[in-house]
Amino acid sequence: MILETIGRVAGTVIGYGKLLSSTIASIPPRVMADAINDNPDFLPKVMEQVDPALIAGALDGNPQLLVDYLNEIDPKPIADALNLSPEFLMRTIDALSPEVIAEVIYDTPGFTIGLMRALDPEVLAQAINENPDFVSRLTGKISPDLVARVTNDNASWVAGLLEKIDPGVVAAGVNRNSDWIARLTREIDPKVMAQTINALSDWTGQLLRELDPAVIAGSLDETVSFLEKVIDSMSPEALISVFNKLARNRVLEQVQIDMAVGVPMRNKFMEAPCQLMGASRMDPTRRPRANHTKVLPGQ
Repeated sequence: MILETIGRVAGTVIGYGKLLSSTIASIPPRVMADAINDNPDFLPKVMEQVDPALIAGALDGNPQLLVDYLNEIDPKPIADALNLSPEFLMRTIDALSPEVIAEVIYDTPGFTIGLMRALDPEVLAQAINENPDFVSRLTGKISPDLVARVTNDNASWVAGLLEKIDPGVVAAGVNRNSDWIARLTREIDPKVMAQTINALSDWTGQLLRELDPAVIAGSLDETVSFLEKVIDSMSPEALISVFNKLARNRVLEQVQIDMAVGVPMRNKFMEAPCQLMGASRMDPTRRPRANHTKVLPGQ
C-alpha cells in the first residue's frame, strides 16, 4: 500500500514536468530497477499519473539515461504495466521521436527481446496500427539483426502479432525501407518465414497487394537463395491461396508464359502461349511418370 501511494504521489509530482529530468538523473539505475522489479504494482500507479509527453521530452535530451535504466530492469514488469495501460503506450509513441527509440533499442537488445516476448500482441498491434508513420520511420533505424533474432526465436508470437496488424502499415514500412528489408531477409530463418506465411495466407495475400513490386523485386534480387528456401518450406495450400487471390484480383491476366511445345513424331517445337489464371492441388494420379521437358537454347 505504501508503494502504491508513493507511485501515485511520484506520478503527480513528476507530472509537473520541471522535476522530471533532475529526479530521474539523481536516482541510481540499480535502485530504481530494484524498486520496479520487486514491486510490479508500483509502475502502473506511476503511469496513471504521468504525462507521457513529459517523459518523452526528458528522454529526447538524454536517451542514454533510459539505456542505463533498461539495462538494469527486468522487462516483464514493464510489459505487464503496458499491457494494463495500452493508452499510455499510445501516448508515449505519439510524443517520442523514432531516433530516440531506435537508439535505446539498439543499445538494449536483451531488454527489448524480453519486452517483446512479454507484451500482449494485441497491445503491440494496436500501437503499430495507430502509429503507421512512426513505425515506418522507426523501421529503418532498428538493427535488422535484432528484428531477425526476435523473429527466429518467437515464430508463433510473431505470427500472432502479424495477424492483428494492418497489412497496409507493414507494407508502408517495407516500401520506405527497401535496403533494410533486404538486410533483414538475409538474417531470418527461411523456415520461420515459411511457417508464418503458412499460418497467415490471407494476411500475406493482402500484404502483397499493398507492397510496391519494385521494392520487393529489388530486395529479392539480393536474396534469391533465401526466397528459394522459403518457397521450399511453404505448404502447397498457402501458395495456392496467394496465387488464387492474385488471379481473382485480375493481376495474373497480365501475365503470359511463352512455351515451346514438342509435337510427338514431328521432331520439332511449336510455340504455344498460356495464361496464368489460377491454381489447385495436383491430382497425384495424373502426375507424369517421367519428365520429358526440354528447353531450347535461347527460349
